[in-house]
Amino acid sequence: MKPLRILSYNTHVCIRATRSSERLKNLWKHVLPSRCKMENLRAISGLLRQFDVVGLQESDAGSLRSYFKNHTKFLAHHGGFDHWAEQVNRDLVFARHSIGFLSRYRILSISRHQLPSKIPGRGLMVVHLDVGGEPIAFAVAHLSLGSRDRIRQALAIGDIIHDLDCRAILMGDFNCTSQSDELWAISAKAGLKPAIRNMPTYPSWNPRRDIDHILVSEGISISRARTIDFPMSDHLPLAIEAVIHRRMDDAAHALCKAA
Repeated sequence: MKPLRILSYNTHVCIRATRSSERLKNLWKHVLPSRCKMENLRAISGLLRQFDVVGLQESDAGSLRSYFKNHTKFLAHHGGFDHWAEQVNRDLVFARHSIGFLSRYRILSISRHQLPSKIPGRGLMVVHLDVGGEPIAFAVAHLSLGSRDRIRQALAIGDIIHDLDCRAILMGDFNCTSQSDELWAISAKAGLKPAIRNMPTYPSWNPRRDIDHILVSEGISISRARTIDFPMSDHLPLAIEAVIHRRMDDAAHALCKAA
């Protein structure tokens, strides 16, 4: 099976950020519409065309600040993805905060989970795909800024993924580094391993912190991992190529154990 091209990207609601002062200058764009967001959406859709599966964070499901245009749907259409899903985590008049998922493979099922948080609005979306005959669950998450909330969320994610009856790939903005207790908790409870370690993605103009992550189950190996220098957000996109190894059937597995 050829490697699966996977991208995880916090799009920052398509607000361009190339330096710290620009982020402050553009604060108003988080609540009001701006034409440049549409230009940035088109640029991002061009990047996404290179990938088979994409997890999005800080998308907008269609609100005042996005001219009531659904960002995930727009990126799916202009990126050439036939299948997409989203989860709205915080629904306000001026902003509909969401996480999104784009796929070139047909989506078999979706489950959406609200994560524990002092301020509601954090979630996990799990999408099941059939990738060349192999059932794989893809999970997209965006964790809180506060460490106490993140620990609770990490434990909840670990339980959810542990209960899945298939291999899994978890991706998202975790707001914590590779050495954090949160990543350890998810790995330990869900049986996942980091696809990438110590690869800074934030801030995009001078990456110093590795707070975006992709974790994978046993039976999935990584042939390539990288960040992409793409200044359309305050995060850099995180990309991997994952090889899904076929499961042995029961007879072959028994022979291997006997040997």
